[in-house]
Amino acid sequence: MNFTQFPALTLSAALALGATTAQAVEVTGGSAGLSYSAFTEDTDVSRLGLEGSVELGFNRTLGLQFDAGYNDFNATGIDSNTLGLHGIYHLNEATSFGAFYVREDVEGVDLDILGVEAGYEMLNWDIEGYVADIDSDGGDGTMGGVKARYEMASGLGLTGAYDRAESGGDDLSRFAVRLDRDVSPNGNLYLEVGTARAEAGGISDSEPFVGLGGKITFGAERGATFEQRGLTRLIPGL
Repeated sequence: MNFTQFPALTLSAALALGATTAQAVEVTGGSAGLSYSAFTEDTDVSRLGLEGSVELGFNRTLGLQFDAGYNDFNATGIDSNTLGLHGIYHLNEATSFGAFYVREDVEGVDLDILGVEAGYEMLNWDIEGYVADIDSDGGDGTMGGVKARYEMASGLGLTGAYDRAESGGDDLSRFAVRLDRDVSPNGNLYLEVGTARAEAGGISDSEPFVGLGGKITFGAERGATFEQRGLTRLIPGL
């Protein structure tokens, strides 16, 4: 499926038309987060990330989520900036669907990422997945991922996540296990371990990494409905 045939402006216009039936537009949730990850064999190869999201609700079923993010890669001095927009349809209290567009700038190279996503909450489980098309000056590609979080007692959560991106035979994947804990009604801290694997030019390599970070939410219990999207969010370091 070629998502680039469906511009994000079309999605925004459709949601704006649906909002005319709503009595009011309100901020339903949002978050601000800080993260750090590094390869275990060389912690100078690391990434520092800042991101924030705000979600607007037009009625009980339709919403828009706005994202902004920044990543700095220590060893290479490369940085990236992302701006994202999600159009969200809440089927019910447990299930949400979305379509998103992300504009990502990596040292002057622009990436347009367009995709679809879905989230589901059931008892103590929170599951989310996405697929997307990547269009850039360097070529086209695809990416996708899934994560599942299980909420335990005492505010603890255990998450498993897998993401993969592919372009022109080059492949990047990331698997991580995260343990998080609520430290306040609106604050959460986490520690994660994982493996990043890259294949390019017939050469493949994988490296373990560790990460830590925190998030402050407001509004809805989970803040914004969906995670931010972006290619450089998948890379522990460069």
